[in-house]
Amino acid sequence: MAEPAELTPDYYLDNFRSLVEFVVSRYGQLLSAQERWFYQTFRRLQPDSQRLYVRLLSRKGVPSSSGALFRQRKLAYSEIGDLDAAVEELIEAGLLLRNPVLPLRELLPLFTKNELLAHSLEPLTKSLKRPAVEQALCKQDASTIQCRLTSEPLLAAQAAEHFDTFKLLFFGNLNQDLTDYVLRDLGLFRYEHYPLEREQLPFQTRAQVEQHLRYYQCLQEAEAALAADTEAITTIAGELPQGIDGDGTLQRRLDRLRLTLARQLERLDALEEAEQLYRQCRRPPARERRARIAVSRGDIQGGLALCAEILTAPYNEAEATFAEAFAHRTAKKTESARAWPAPKKHKPVTETVMLAPSEERVEMLAASHLAAPSTGDQCHYVENTLFNGVLGLAIWDILFAPIPGAFFNPFQIAPSDFRTADFYPQRCAAFEQRLAELENGDLDKWVWRHFREKRSIANPLVFWEGLPEALLELALERIPTEHWLAIFRRLLGDIANHRSGLPDLILFPASAGYELVEVKGPGDRLQQNQQRWLTFFAKHQIPHRVLHVEWQP
Repeated sequence: MAEPAELTPDYYLDNFRSLVEFVVSRYGQLLSAQERWFYQTFRRLQPDSQRLYVRLLSRKGVPSSSGALFRQRKLAYSEIGDLDAAVEELIEAGLLLRNPVLPLRELLPLFTKNELLAHSLEPLTKSLKRPAVEQALCKQDASTIQCRLTSEPLLAAQAAEHFDTFKLLFFGNLNQDLTDYVLRDLGLFRYEHYPLEREQLPFQTRAQVEQHLRYYQCLQEAEAALAADTEAITTIAGELPQGIDGDGTLQRRLDRLRLTLARQLERLDALEEAEQLYRQCRRPPARERRARIAVSRGDIQGGLALCAEILTAPYNEAEATFAEAFAHRTAKKTESARAWPAPKKHKPVTETVMLAPSEERVEMLAASHLAAPSTGDQCHYVENTLFNGVLGLAIWDILFAPIPGAFFNPFQIAPSDFRTADFYPQRCAAFEQRLAELENGDLDKWVWRHFREKRSIANPLVFWEGLPEALLELALERIPTEHWLAIFRRLLGDIANHRSGLPDLILFPASAGYELVEVKGPGDRLQQNQQRWLTFFAKHQIPHRVLHVEWQP
């Protein structure tokens, strides 16, 4: 871990400059004339004006049709020498607007309830709730109230939409901000180094940029549509961008939003509209929802046909599990019942122990119970850290390989497709070669190389605190290579769903071998992802059991 650093008062300005310079150097040809104006205008500002503008962009402000609103007299930043001069330069540059003409209702959120009461033309009781106060003011002489409110300078930040384009190009989304720089500068995160050359970056055309921006606009508008009615939802669904061939990131985002919209249509009983929207989605649970809709509308064969389609080419194990169970339940009362037998469930070896109640986590109590210092038996809490971590170390270089479109900026702990169905296919040849090397005895080599070279660098599979060297050494010694490889292949096949649900404990008997132990406290039951892992262990003869803990009277 890097030593914590003390940030300079205007650290945010350095970070802002770094972001926009990164974008201009790599995406300059994709920027619009207005975005280039934004960049050049900002560069010409005096440092104090740059500081104030970045401060305002980073603050939430009060939304309005003229931009985020601020009260000038409420602005105070110790690192800005002459704030008033900075305001004037920003107004002259077109990056701030003073006292914009706005409807009264857009100005009211800038002021406290007591201030609004003081500006009222009619006496209002202090017991009124704020919404009632605002409603009362809107019924009074709006122009007079506005004059009173704007007796002090109000400022509206301009051109924030241009910075949105820069953020999109840098982060690949509009949800992140400059905090990532701060985490790096404070030494809280160390990031892997990977190439960020122009030809490898995700955005290649302006049309692609426009579609991503349109998606985020629709995402913002969807919040109101979801709270409205069927017409509003179908309208926003029809305004979504079509997607760009080869842009898996945009397709995944569109699928997520369509799934959300379609699910709400189901709740509104607009089943036909929901079904049509699900048809446009490529990811689960689109086919599951379509099967459920078909059956709910009496189309039993249509629902069963969709289950058969899923089982022929399942997106993931969870989707296949649904299809088997749902088809069996649906076909029970039809002539197709024999074609859909009940799914077989693995029943793991189960043991129940009585332990004294404690404030300590039940998994840790179970580990202490299983460990036997007198005989040398060791038990470690490893839930989702050991096998994920060893895989992360074994494939570190492949995980951070410069696949086109995988990395947007220097602050990613994983490639952008890490949690998607594209992750393995994009790197299939490299993964297969590495797995072959591991099978031939190179697991220790790759794990220890990356363990020592990459210590404390962020990796989505590696939780460093959960991989003490002694545990890692013992696990590599005791767990057979074929077990490692079987688990690695399952993880790589569906990282998003399979990297959770692994057993809580690993037991190393003093004599030899190992055993995985899933702990369940009083009243707790196996989750579906845990059940699937236990079924997988049985298939591959990986030792495992379930330990139920009950409290002693």
